[in-house]
Amino acid sequence: MVYGFAKRICVLGTLLASPLPALWAGAAPAASTKNNNPRTRTANIQQLQREIDSLQQEVATLKTQQKKQWDSRFTTHQVHAIVESVLNNAQRKAQVLQRQATAGYDHGFFIAAPDNLFRLRIRGYIQAGYTFASSTAGNAQNMNVNGNPIGPPAVGDTSKLTLRRARLIFSGYIVQSQLIYEISGDFAGATNTNGYFQLKTTYGGYRFDKALVFRAGVLRVPFTFLSDYPVTGDDFGAYPLLSVPFNAERSMGLDLSGRLAGGHFSYDMQINNGSKASSTSTAVDNRFGYYVRAQWSDKRVLNFDREADFRLRRHLAWMLGVGLGYEEQNSTSTAFPAPQTTLTLPGLATPDGAGYYPSIPANGAIYRATTDLHIKYEGLDASTTAFFQQYNDRPPAGASTDSFATAFGRRSLFEFAYYGEMGYFLVPRRWQIIGRAGELLTESGNRQMMEYGLGLNYYLYGSNARFQTAIIYIPDAAALSSSNTNIVSNAQNLVSFVQFQLKF
Repeated sequence: MVYGFAKRICVLGTLLASPLPALWAGAAPAASTKNNNPRTRTANIQQLQREIDSLQQEVATLKTQQKKQWDSRFTTHQVHAIVESVLNNAQRKAQVLQRQATAGYDHGFFIAAPDNLFRLRIRGYIQAGYTFASSTAGNAQNMNVNGNPIGPPAVGDTSKLTLRRARLIFSGYIVQSQLIYEISGDFAGATNTNGYFQLKTTYGGYRFDKALVFRAGVLRVPFTFLSDYPVTGDDFGAYPLLSVPFNAERSMGLDLSGRLAGGHFSYDMQINNGSKASSTSTAVDNRFGYYVRAQWSDKRVLNFDREADFRLRRHLAWMLGVGLGYEEQNSTSTAFPAPQTTLTLPGLATPDGAGYYPSIPANGAIYRATTDLHIKYEGLDASTTAFFQQYNDRPPAGASTDSFATAFGRRSLFEFAYYGEMGYFLVPRRWQIIGRAGELLTESGNRQMMEYGLGLNYYLYGSNARFQTAIIYIPDAAALSSSNTNIVSNAQNLVSFVQFQLKF
């Protein structure tokens, strides 16, 4: 364009250098008269005008292009300035938001303070339903602690509306996850008939890092899988009765736990006041309890979902756990300041097969061990658990007789139990069927308790709301009583229930 414009300027100069201007100046050409023709002069003027017009158009075009280029550069500068202003404004707002508290829902309602300095999580669940229990007399009898039969058990049918749990849990941390805490309690349960808030797991602790966490307070004893991570029983609606003699539940204690090997391995070590000693009023003249549990999983799923395989895992997920425990109790009348009667020994069968003893206060050393395996795959949820405990009786101080030795004819024996449970989603994420079977036996005891169960769950709104139904059958005789399900010891039992569970 510039080249063409220059060329036309040269042409215009040539025209201006022609004889025509001289004529305008009044000078007469010395040569031919041919250029004096009016028509020739008119043609030259018209050609000159056309060239001028063309040059003016090209000048206008150049001005337009130059203006567009300038506008483009100006617009780009404006865009850069606007973007920079927006980013700076967003950064300022983000800094302001970081200094403000946030709230929301993430597996429970939460409130978080500025700069991650404090976090409170509120969650809970309610389990309400109806239970029907039928007990019939068999060939077992109720027993006295000295081994004498005292007659057949009282049997019959019972039914009731139940509120199994109304649990409320507060947990969180202070100072960017370092200071941790949990306060939990229940308004319901078999032992809470007045609706009082009964404290459950309640502790304070310090998180050094993922591999080392210290806690102190009322803690779950790290032994049985169902106590620490309620998978079996949570899906089924009720824990297996045969696991009760081995479940240490909660106790006052000190605890060290953590995760290693990239999250595949976890451990938990605890010293406490012994099994079920969750308050200072029951932990008297204690000899302490020592427990440790370790878990290994194929992937980073050590919490191993507290529900069944609701997400339909496409790979086989497994977890193997092992627990060990030792404690020694003193239930003699001379114990200072009072006997320790928190720990009892339920589920002990008599040597002659007459029945099961009532719970005997422990007065000696107990050694415990358990192992469990859990798998999940494409809607399948399966687990198997085995329990073992060895009890070494100690003669009461200053006593001439020992009820335990009189009843069993020995001062030591072991209890052993196992069960398996399997669940499967008949309709993915909606209908789940569950089955369970297990056995409890006593060394030298001529009777064992068998337990069978079959259940069906309907998930209404994921794991947050569901209906549960189940039937539990003990065909021979129950080794112990249960106020949760109205099971009668030394009787044949059939229990059915329907329950609605709501979690938040």
